[in-house]
Amino acid sequence: MDAERIINALKNGNVPPDGVGEICVGREREIEEFDKILGKVKEGAAITRFLNGEFGSGKSFFLKLLEGRALADNFVVAKVTLSRDVPFNKFEVVYRNIVASLRCKTGVSLEHIIEKWITQLRMMSLRETTDPYQQERIVLDNISSDLNEVRKHSTTFAAAIENYYKLSARGDKETARYAMGWLSGEKNIPFTIKRQFGVKGDIDRENAFKYLEALSSFLRALKYSGLIILIDEAEHIMTLHTKKLRDTAYDYMRFIYDECSIGRFQNTLFIFAGTPEFFEDPKLGVPSYTALNERIEDAIKTEFKDLRKPIIRLDGFRRENLHELSERLIAMHEEVYGWEANPVRESLDGIISRHEANAELTGYISPRNFVKSFISVLDVVQQNPELRGEAEILDLFEEKEMEFEEDEDWV
Repeated sequence: MDAERIINALKNGNVPPDGVGEICVGREREIEEFDKILGKVKEGAAITRFLNGEFGSGKSFFLKLLEGRALADNFVVAKVTLSRDVPFNKFEVVYRNIVASLRCKTGVSLEHIIEKWITQLRMMSLRETTDPYQQERIVLDNISSDLNEVRKHSTTFAAAIENYYKLSARGDKETARYAMGWLSGEKNIPFTIKRQFGVKGDIDRENAFKYLEALSSFLRALKYSGLIILIDEAEHIMTLHTKKLRDTAYDYMRFIYDECSIGRFQNTLFIFAGTPEFFEDPKLGVPSYTALNERIEDAIKTEFKDLRKPIIRLDGFRRENLHELSERLIAMHEEVYGWEANPVRESLDGIISRHEANAELTGYISPRNFVKSFISVLDVVQQNPELRGEAEILDLFEEKEMEFEEDEDWV
């Protein structure tokens, strides 16, 4: 764990690249539930879940935590953030970004996964015989066998993988790169080149789901636990210019939910993360598309938490959560910068009370706002030894928190 990288990322309002488990508080029940979900997916289930949380509630942080747990359990993970360049109404673009972001515990990219598999097959052939011809035969037979399930979903997808190996083996690296590009959803590959690795056409919105299922099947054949697809900032769908575009995006979401419910996309988990407006806005959000809303909306209205329903809400932090988080941040900051943060520690109750008072305006305690402000205060107090009084530290925290809130409002 690189404590300095974690602190710097948090101060900038970003999710740390690693070590998020060290500072995760207040999400124990949600983690326990998703651990159960990962267990079901590992056994073959296909599941769709939705994360509902305010801006700054820690949705991206929680997705990063789930990513780490999934990777440790031998899942392959893809993380896609919706945006103007990656709109959900163009699923072929989403597919391309899913493949581009694939990660397993040993590396990144579909090419890494395929090359690792091929290397394992070659090593196995070396153990079985010293005859080069027989070694090649063993590799080809095992590739064909491992692709049997993939062929049930797409013979074209399986052919592209098999021919990627054959092209690489005979030294045609350029055409092999085209084959990998096609598997990744690239367009505009000349027909004459596609013919060399046994495919026709492109991965487009009409067939992208079929190829996604083929990809998931391929990963199962390679003995991965399954495929986890994390879709962040789902509220971007609300910004699509016309109702037709939004309805297309919501229908893709409905399709995924339904197909998982009937067992398609085996060993696959889809998680969509969005804001309350995304789940509640009757004109632009999920409620505007009845076919999806009726499937995932809460069956009963209650303040009690139900983590087994499709939409899981990430609540704001309570006072005890802020205390625990603050103590961890203090300990990390002391380790990185070699000091004793007693003045801040002694002001902690007052700092949390100030944050709670500010949060009353919105009725929501934002973990991100608090963390950014708190780390800034630690930095300033550590570098300015004359700041030791509680009143000065509280005023400094108030100033920093208001500064961050104004920045976010402006954005």
